[in-house]
Amino acid sequence: MQHVINVLEPIFQEHGCRVKSAPEESLTIFKLRAHGHGVPDEVTKQLTSFYLQVAEVPCLDSFVVHGCDEIIIFEWWQDGELWLGTRDYYILRWSSEKARFCIGDANNVSFSNEEEFIMFSDAVVALANVYS
Repeated sequence: MQHVINVLEPIFQEHGCRVKSAPEESLTIFKLRAHGHGVPDEVTKQLTSFYLQVAEVPCLDSFVVHGCDEIIIFEWWQDGELWLGTRDYYILRWSSEKARFCIGDANNVSFSNEEEFIMFSDAVVALANVYS
């Protein structure tokens, strides 16, 4: 997880923000919602691990990772997807169909196999580096 922090900290600092962990209450809400929706345990575990380090990315340089207690994460669950964040028109989601964290857009779950990740941390880093 340290590689994610190393990528995110400069973005936060550039905008006068600090990386902080999600409060325990928010993590509990997330875990209950995820369990209630039937999100796979491994996905919940990875997301919880991230949120233990980073509460959210609050629209810094058009880059957002939704906070764990935001209901918007589950807005697409009827389609088997978690909506985890965005960067401009790029969408970060978990897809049950692909069993991967994916970067795509409104019409594409992922742009290619290179934008499909087993690890959430790798997907966040890829989204953070979209313009690098």
